[in-house]
Amino acid sequence: MKPIITATIIDYQNNVICTKTNNYTKTHPLQAKFAFLANKPHNIYLHAEIAAIIAAKGKPIKSIIISRFNKEGKPLPAAPCPICRLAIKHFNIKNIYHT
Repeated sequence: MKPIITATIIDYQNNVICTKTNNYTKTHPLQAKFAFLANKPHNIYLHAEIAAIIAAKGKPIKSIIISRFNKEGKPLPAAPCPICRLAIKHFNIKNIYHT
């Protein structure tokens, strides 16, 4: 079992807009776009950060919180990968928090 990565989107009123996890079977054109831009075109499956940005549906995003857990539910170090860093920068998300 692969680690679970979650991304939570926070708006400017400090409300949670959504929380998404990584997905090893689904993809999206936005994931493919940023994977290509990061020179990782084979990385087409949805990362939690990009899934959360999509789910925010264009609402202003103040912060993104990224967490990673092992199969026992214990936290692991997490940080946005190059693909997700490009997406976060593109969507002008200023506050990035991660475990």
